[in-house]
Amino acid sequence: MSERTTGAGEAPHYDLAVVGAGAVGAFAAYYAVRRDPGRRVVVITHAGRGAGATRLSAGFDTPTGHNPAQRALAARSTALFDELSAGLGDAGRAPVDVRWLVAREHAAALDATMADGGRTRPVTQEQRALLDRMFPGLSHGDDQVLLATAPMTAGRPQWLADRLLDEVLGRPDNVLLEGFRVTEVRRTGGRVELVAADGSRITAAQAVLAPGPWVLDGPVAAAARERGARVKKVVAFHIMTPPPAGAPALVLEDADAFLLPHRPGGHWIFSITSPDWDRGPDEPLAIDTRDRELARDLLARHVPGFLPHLLGGRVFSDCFTPGHLPVVDTVGDGVVMAIGGSGSGYRLAPAMAEDALNLLDGRART
Repeated sequence: MSERTTGAGEAPHYDLAVVGAGAVGAFAAYYAVRRDPGRRVVVITHAGRGAGATRLSAGFDTPTGHNPAQRALAARSTALFDELSAGLGDAGRAPVDVRWLVAREHAAALDATMADGGRTRPVTQEQRALLDRMFPGLSHGDDQVLLATAPMTAGRPQWLADRLLDEVLGRPDNVLLEGFRVTEVRRTGGRVELVAADGSRITAAQAVLAPGPWVLDGPVAAAARERGARVKKVVAFHIMTPPPAGAPALVLEDADAFLLPHRPGGHWIFSITSPDWDRGPDEPLAIDTRDRELARDLLARHVPGFLPHLLGGRVFSDCFTPGHLPVVDTVGDGVVMAIGGSGSGYRLAPAMAEDALNLLDGRART
């Protein structure tokens, strides 16, 4: 790794420092060099590339939103993903049919969440027959309804983050700095200085901080807490039976859970909403009895045939913000933080990164 220094004995200096090598950080670095190929960028991570939520995310992209602002963000990210696919040839995304199980009285509210203006429709007899084959024992109450939407996408977040970072690091003078845990960000001598836990330091003209769930233990923890940021545990079980060809995803909308065919792993992913808040990424995390009981209860009610195959899964932390709306905001001269994916960091990452760079570059936010 080469380092560009400002003079004998001075800290390495770059045009832009991106703290965080997950999806948001990778997009920020990629867009930065695409806007200005000569911009010297350093990507900083105390762990490895695509660690944390990006490495473990299922990459399920439903273009929906809890409020108009999030729906606009989701729609913009979808357009940016399409643009990226055209530019790179592949963004690691594949279409997946989606079926929704929702209380009949909430069906209209579900329609209102669709960022692309799409609408749900009752499943056909043929679609219901397919669901019965794919989800053994599928059942629901008389007050619930099964709905269909246009296909959505399943992606490969870590693969995509690596692909974007490869594009960045393939340019001269751009570097990846690993094992550098930023503990302080300060303005000094007209530059942004980033100081690591071991006292190492670098400087940059500007910085984007996208540390994911590590934000509450870093240099902008106070600013993040002021904006309502909290960290919680995220759990996605494995259903260890191969998804048949053409298997759709099933969203249990009222339970905030979904079953997604994960063909690379040869199993299903069953994402549930864990009740464990304030569980940071550096704490020991594990699927516990309460998580398993919640998962078993949902399966027993809706897909009991999957119960014997519930085994293991993924557990990590993520940063959540009020209204599930990410926070992209200036936190100092030349410093912007982009946090709060709220379980949707991958699908909102392109728009979050674009907004962060627009703030730094003096452009209007989209």
